[in-house]
Amino acid sequence: MNKWQQLEEQLSGIFGTAKILADGYEVTFYKCLSKGERLVIETYVNGQIKGEWFMRGENGTTKHPESRFFRPRKSRAYPVKQYGKLKRIFGKKQADNMVELKTVMFDPTWNSPKTLISHLKKHFPDLELKADEVTS
Repeated sequence: MNKWQQLEEQLSGIFGTAKILADGYEVTFYKCLSKGERLVIETYVNGQIKGEWFMRGENGTTKHPESRFFRPRKSRAYPVKQYGKLKRIFGKKQADNMVELKTVMFDPTWNSPKTLISHLKKHFPDLELKADEVTS
């Protein structure tokens, strides 16, 4: 069984836990209930989650290296369905710019193990799974 299958197995079930080592950081994933009574996977880097890690740097990149383990969430500043109103108020050129704007934040929660693992495969292919300290 490879490390990706092991990681998915450890995070399956109701309250799974897994630890990895990647780029000199110890990252722990806990499956727990969110405020909305939804089952999510929380990400702790070196045992912490800091609010400053949620913010983006230039060009949508991370300002803090710890936020690379978080889920990038992209959204528009103004929804496309408001384009008509924006065009009447600000004009076509400015409305186009306003609808194109993207905001990026980094969220420490993941909705499923599959999305988390695909992110880790893409950004941290050489991670090490700490299987000896993991409890399911």
